[in-house]
Amino acid sequence: MQLDNALTVISLIIAFSAVCVSLYSVHQSRKTALTGTYFSEMAQAYSEYLRAVAEFVFRRGAAERDALAASLYRLWLFASPEIFEDAQGIYVQLLSWAASNPSGALELDEKVQKLADDMRMHLDSTRKHGHP
Repeated sequence: MQLDNALTVISLIIAFSAVCVSLYSVHQSRKTALTGTYFSEMAQAYSEYLRAVAEFVFRRGAAERDALAASLYRLWLFASPEIFEDAQGIYVQLLSWAASNPSGALELDEKVQKLADDMRMHLDSTRKHGHP
């Protein structure tokens, strides 16, 4: 009788452990999926902003300006505060640059290049650590 009770307790412990491991696995898989989706959206927001900057520089139209503003908003959702602050500064400088006699493009180009490098480092860090 005591052997039956001991085996029952051992079986219950094993079953409980299996349920716990299963729940943990489901939790981790959902977390991984969410992190992957967030990373993908972040990379897309970075790419979209840089593309909008390039299109605005070459065309300087109202549609390009609107696309740049929309991409800046999307960037705000996913970027680090430092990257967003730099991107916002470039946005303001681009609007001023386009409204005046477009000179000083080299300075803007250097800022955009630095921002792109910062974005790449942020993406690498996010991919490496699994969180933004």
